Amino acid sequence: MSRYLLALIALIGTVQSGCAQYEPAVNEASSELFGGKKVLVAYFSWGGTTERFAEEIATQTGATLFRIEPVNPYPSEYTPCTEVAKEELESNARPEIKGNVEDWDRYDIVFIGCPVWWHTAPMIISTFTENYDFSGKTVVPFCTYAATYRDETLRKIVELTPLANHLEGLGTTGSTSPIGEWLQRISAQYYAQTAGIADVQSDADSDRLTYYTLDGIAQHSKPQRPGLYIVSDGYSSKKVIL
Repeated sequence: MSRYLLALIALIGTVQSGCAQYEPAVNEASSELFGGKKVLVAYFSWGGTTERFAEEIATQTGATLFRIEPVNPYPSEYTPCTEVAKEELESNARPEIKGNVEDWDRYDIVFIGCPVWWHTAPMIISTFTENYDFSGKTVVPFCTYAATYRDETLRKIVELTPLANHLEGLGTTGSTSPIGEWLQRISAQYYAQTAGIADVQSDADSDRLTYYTLDGIAQHSKPQRPGLYIVSDGYSSKKVIL
């Protein structure tokens, strides 16, 4: 490896580029995700699936959890609950929320999650997003769904937070999901945003390229784990997001 590349790696420092699956174990490098920035996971959950999703995100990132809980609880039975949800959607309601996020200004990254209700995010998510100033924050949407309308719901959360920056969201049906891999990927995206690095894909088919993790580990084929790498062709190098 050239002296130049070694010096570049030493200056940048280290970053974890491993993957984890949707499991209770804590990722040993979770505190390094998002460069140690303060993370909040705000979620609304009715049946418990979104809550489990939110708790796993918090476990892997070391985030603070905030449950978005209505002052007037939704019916515990499915059909009555859907009727209330539909009425709120049609009337553009803003259900009142219990409590507030303490020290809102300290959080740099805010995950916002919910189930899909009537093809979109529940109206209580609108209440939450209108209660806080998202200027300068980065929002990550996530949702749980039974069949479809994942993309519409993730997009709705983005639309509700126009003053924020946004990272790639994730939806799940509640089965095993690549949460760890997703978190590693968007952590690298966040690093690229804040460091002003372009999100570029290197030529993965070239045999001349060597991929270095930021702690100097080399691979001669495109890494399978997402993250930030230094790519060298033997003459020059550049930082890339994979």
